Amino acid sequence: MTASQLTRQVPGRHDRLGRLLVDRHLRVPETPEIFAAGDTACADVGAGQVTLQSCQYAIPLGRYAGHNAAADLLGLPTAAFSPEPYVTCLDLGAAGAVFTTGWERTVRLTGKTAKDRKRTINQRRIYPPLDDAAAILAAADPDLTWAEMAS
Repeated sequence: MTASQLTRQVPGRHDRLGRLLVDRHLRVPETPEIFAAGDTACADVGAGQVTLQSCQYAIPLGRYAGHNAAADLLGLPTAAFSPEPYVTCLDLGAAGAVFTTGWERTVRLTGKTAKDRKRTINQRRIYPPLDDAAAILAAADPDLTWAEMAS
């Protein structure tokens, strides 16, 4: 996995995947007029870890970067990126799924319950709302959590 080659056009430091190293507000320090998000951004998530190229990080990175770009244009304070705790949810076919939390991957759910969680992630949390301006703006809120997106 690598970042889009367009990241090479942006002056700044890059990680081994070609992602732009960003500050806690998702700004590229060497090019402060640029905010990076998704698979093009390498952001610190604490405990010596950085974001992974996954929807778990791409979605909140997009929310924060969009919020911060607009706030910057309006002369308002930007928000520090604050990701939710790291989770994994692996579909195991007919066996169900396994859902873990934390970088140590503590198993929290298995079987049908985990499979239901995986289905919710794939069918409801990843996709933005359509044709509803209020829902679209609400989904862009950087403080929105995955749990709130499912409700």
